[in-house]
Order: sequence, then C-alpha cells, then structure tokens
Amino acid sequence: MSSSNPQEEVYKQYLNYDWDSFEDFQQGLSEILQNYLSNLQENDPSITTIPALDKQQLINQAKVFFFCNHTGNILNLEDYEDWKLHNEDKFKKITEVKDVEMEETQPESTSQSNNPPYSSNYQQLVELIMSGKPVPGIKEIPDTVLTDQGSSATAPQRVKPWEKNKIPSEEDNSI
Repeated sequence: MSSSNPQEEVYKQYLNYDWDSFEDFQQGLSEILQNYLSNLQENDPSITTIPALDKQQLINQAKVFFFCNHTGNILNLEDYEDWKLHNEDKFKKITEVKDVEMEETQPESTSQSNNPPYSSNYQQLVELIMSGKPVPGIKEIPDTVLTDQGSSATAPQRVKPWEKNKIPSEEDNSI
C-alpha cells in the first residue's frame, strides 16, 4: 500500500503508536495532569477532577510533544485531526483494535507510572504547558497585523447634503 505523501506515513505512525508501553509518556502525562489539577485547585479548592475537554487537550498536546521528541518527526495536531477526519474509513479498524488493547493493558501501565521518579524533561514540558509557552512540535500562528498593505483613498470626499447649501454655486455668483 503506497501513501500519497510522506506526512501520511507520520500520521499513521502516530495513530498506531503504542502509548501504553511508552513509559516516558505515561510518567510525563501523569505529572502534567497532576500539576494541572493542582493549579485548578489553587483557584477553586472544590475542584476534584480536570474537565474532560481540558484533559483531552492536555493528553493530545503531550502525545504530540513526546511523539515528536521520540521519533524526530514533525506533527501538527490540527493537520493530523483533519487528515484523520477525511481518512476515517482507512483506519477505523486499526483504532478499534488499539482501543481493545488499551483497555487490557491500562491497569498495569497506570500502576507502573506512579512509582518511577520524573526527569527534568517532563518538568520542562509541564512548565511550558502550564505557563502557556509554545511546545515544540505544535504549530504556532503569530498574532500579527500586516501594516502598509492597504490602499489610500484617491477619490474626493463626497459633499454631505447639509454642506451643499454652504458652497456657493457658479450661478449664484453671476447674478
């Protein structure tokens, strides 16, 4: 099976990546989620869980970060999601198999991720995400406005109806 472009191979590799056996990712994700929850609790102590959308966003960003660092590939999450949406039929069976495998192996990987110490790489990732700084491998779109790109007005300004009476016409001058 040949792919239409090299980026599609990266998408397939990301899609089929074994996140459960990737211990560095599991450790880093656990720390990211714990720190995020702690930050939420500083603002509101009654919070006990991370909102689902926030949690999914953190997981996706962490996956892209770890995938790019581990494989050396560049992956833009928005482009990947767009590709995934348009190629759903091609990989639907693959993801169903992966989901079943994830359910079987998740308890083991969760218990393993609580024991080992965290390295400085994970702390750096957590700090980047929590401070809102750009994370490598995630596309940043600058907030810039192009200046000196517009055209200047060349037509004379229109006279307002109430200003027409103030301008003497040539006929009035001849009388």
